[in-house]
Formats: sequence, C-alpha cells, structure tokens
Amino acid sequence: MRWARRIALAEIVWCAGLLAASALLGGIPLPTPIVMSAFLLALPVLGVPVIAAERLQIRETGRVSAGGYWLWRLLRETMSGRLLIASWLLFVGFWVVGALSMGSPSVQEWGAGTYAAQIHGQWTVISKAQYLPLKAQGQRVILSVPGGLCVAAAVLSTALLRREERREAVRPKS
Repeated sequence: MRWARRIALAEIVWCAGLLAASALLGGIPLPTPIVMSAFLLALPVLGVPVIAAERLQIRETGRVSAGGYWLWRLLRETMSGRLLIASWLLFVGFWVVGALSMGSPSVQEWGAGTYAAQIHGQWTVISKAQYLPLKAQGQRVILSVPGGLCVAAAVLSTALLRREERREAVRPKS
C-alpha cells in the first residue's frame, strides 16, 4: 500500500506541475503524450486502495455496505481534521480547474496551418493564435481528472496504512 501512496503523491505533483506549466506558458498546449501520461497510473493507483478498503470492511464488519459511512468513519478515525480539510481543498481545487476549463469548444488542426473550432455544432476556421489557448484549456480539463483521483487515492491509502499501523501496535508480540 505504501507504493500506491507514493505513486499517488507523485501523480498529484505531476498533474499540478502540468497544470501550472499550461497556465504559465501563456496558452501554449503541452505535447499530448505528456498530458496523457497523467492518466497512466491514476486509475490503478485509485483502484488498489478502493479494493483494499473493501477487503478491510469485509474483514471488520463481515459485509460490504453500499453507503459511504464506513469509509467516512475510517478517514475520521485515522486522519487529522487538518489533513482531511487540506486534502479536500486540493481535491476540490483540481475539479474547479477542470470545471472552469470545460467551456472551451472542440478544436482540431486540419493540417497545412489550418485550425478549426466547433462552436454550436458548426466548424469555424480560426487562427493559430486562437487555436493554441483553446487547446491548452481543453488539456487542463484532462489534467484535472487524474489529479483529483490521485488525491483521493493518497488519502485513502494513508488511512489504510494508519489503520494497519494501529492494528500492528495493538497486536501482541509472540
């Protein structure tokens, strides 16, 4: 579980760095492989703590509940209030960046220096100066998703690790 937390923390820094680079470059889009690299580990890193949390819930309660009360109780018991608030703000921050960037139209490069934007279902030819900021804005939407998912993965894996540390401290040594 420690490796999942380390990867999640690295992904958070990577996504935040890419978002900052996208904003600081003045609307110049990042290369697509770099943007898509943020998704490379985001879903597996979130999947591992979710599955581990379900297994822990089954071990402790004997069943999996549909509600999130057990998960909230796990977080509340293992994490400090300040850490939960800070992680919540970071999570919301990623999603706010994505939500604010969602209004951009779909853009494409048609080749030979011709760029187009789809506005209200109609393709309109635009200049390169208009194309670059719109493409960068679309990339910010893409980068906010794995950033938010990795915040959730880091928080959940930290809670699970702390629960396991408490269980080890209570367990009698033989």
